[in-house]
Amino acid sequence: MSRRIVPLLNRIIIQKAEIPNKTAGGILLPETKDKDTQVGTVIAAGPGAMFENGRTRETIVRQGQSVLLPSYSGQEVDIDNEKFYIYKDTEILAILE
Repeated sequence: MSRRIVPLLNRIIIQKAEIPNKTAGGILLPETKDKDTQVGTVIAAGPGAMFENGRTRETIVRQGQSVLLPSYSGQEVDIDNEKFYIYKDTEILAILE
């Protein structure tokens, strides 16, 4: 059974890119505990932040965009044996084009 994640407010769901374990030349890279990628794809985005006057600001990023992520941030969630990360849209460092 597959579940759908629907982020609220200005939250976005990110799936981080997999880190290659081999170089283009075929050299195997060692596994490290601290190895973590800072690039991910936006899986879903909430409608945006709500201000006190009831107006909303749309989320900065859109589904499908590749983004640059901060080193130490985001909430990891495990859904259907897949890891996803929840960030606020203002935590994203850049959109990769």
